[in-house]
Amino acid sequence: MLDTAKAKTARILSASLVLSLALMAGRLAGFGRELVLASSLGLSAEADLAVLLLTLPDLLVNLLLSGGLAIALVPALHRAGPAGAGALFRQSSLLVGLLFSALGLVIGLFPQLWLQPLAPGLAVPADILGSGLLLVLGMSLPLSALAGVSSAALQSQQKFFVAGCGTLFFNLCVIAGLLGAAQFSASPLVMLCWSILAGTALRWLSQMAAMPGSYIRQASPKRYIDGALLRAFATGLLSASLLILVPVIVRSFASLLGPGQIAAFNYANKLIELPLGILITTLATVAYPKLCELYGQGDSAAAARTLAAALSRGLILSLCVLGTGLWSGDAIVALLLQRGKIDAQGAAAITTLLHIALLSVPLVAVSSLAAAALNARQQTGRVLLLTLAALLSLVLFCIPGLLQQSAPQLMWAMVGFHAVFAGLLLWQLRSAGVAGRLPLETKILPGLGFSGLVCLAGAALDGQLAGFAPWLRALLAVFTFGLAAFVGLRCLRSSTPPTSPAA
Repeated sequence: MLDTAKAKTARILSASLVLSLALMAGRLAGFGRELVLASSLGLSAEADLAVLLLTLPDLLVNLLLSGGLAIALVPALHRAGPAGAGALFRQSSLLVGLLFSALGLVIGLFPQLWLQPLAPGLAVPADILGSGLLLVLGMSLPLSALAGVSSAALQSQQKFFVAGCGTLFFNLCVIAGLLGAAQFSASPLVMLCWSILAGTALRWLSQMAAMPGSYIRQASPKRYIDGALLRAFATGLLSASLLILVPVIVRSFASLLGPGQIAAFNYANKLIELPLGILITTLATVAYPKLCELYGQGDSAAAARTLAAALSRGLILSLCVLGTGLWSGDAIVALLLQRGKIDAQGAAAITTLLHIALLSVPLVAVSSLAAAALNARQQTGRVLLLTLAALLSLVLFCIPGLLQQSAPQLMWAMVGFHAVFAGLLLWQLRSAGVAGRLPLETKILPGLGFSGLVCLAGAALDGQLAGFAPWLRALLAVFTFGLAAFVGLRCLRSSTPPTSPAA
């Protein structure tokens, strides 16, 4: 039994590595996109608008890839079996495509309905509103939604690499559009909208090319979309949307602080999302289908071991990100962003936001895996209620920042939200009998300790490099992170998984 648990853990880690490689390429391309955007537009009102134009497809992709569709479709595809999975995929694609086509028309024809809530302090030029350009943006929504369905289907077949590469294709199209605008002296916002449409189309088509032929051709008169699936989709979608809307809400409040604040929050968050998307949340994405399978078989003990393995590794990787980012953040911002239209003052403002946002990394690791475990137990409604409760705390945490017109305090509000959300989910895990305490492997403390020591050594060495070129300090940070992660994860390799979910 122990060998079986270790084999399952190894498969999850292997799949997580494959997904991480795909997401790494996509996230790096996404960060390259932000570098081009920062260099071209800096911290300006035009940069704020560009961020908003990218927010819709980014928000929808994150929502559908890691939210409602995955939560509802992955276990449903497992239950449907080989014969019914293809029919369920086609029926879901038709339903979601029609729904988001209508939504895209509303967004394109009535842009103020979403621009005003997303950025109440931003004045959008009248020529942009009346140009029909936002209708092009609206056309990308059904394509993004269809990519969410195909991604969930690929995840259910353990094809994580193809699903993860979609983000790479999208970001490369956006980069090409921004560079083309600079090369041919075209409007960056016009080129951005068209490149967003091209990127979403390429992402969906690439996933369809990897789909089994039976998913596309095999006909079935049976309806696989029932009330239970729609309810699971609705609760999972709402829960995931509330969670993903957190940075959007904070950026909306930041728009009231002046021009460029949306862009500053966006650049700081993108620096955080890079390690989160590559290293941390992939563990939850990969563990979720396995947890669904184990809970479906009634093997709660094996599910608890799977959760403990993923959470332990997530916390060690989080500590490595936090422990290196706190002392190297200024060098990374200077190296990557302090160019073009971002000066030293703008870089300092982004660095301050980055240092605060780093504190949320271990909290996101805990909450993403705890939510995956609860959703796998079909407790999506409970996750939704806890997300709503945490979101109310976010609004309260934002009040001091708005009253004092302080961007750092708004970022602290986001950290506070993640702390409340992680705490509520852990409480629910314990109440549901999944774990009597934080589900971790036995050697997590030595792993955290050794990783922390490596990070402290890197910080001490960085202190000796004050005044050196940012690239040298950034290189030291990368080396320190790699060594700290290796030492910490090595400690877990000989760890014995917990034998009881309530141990």
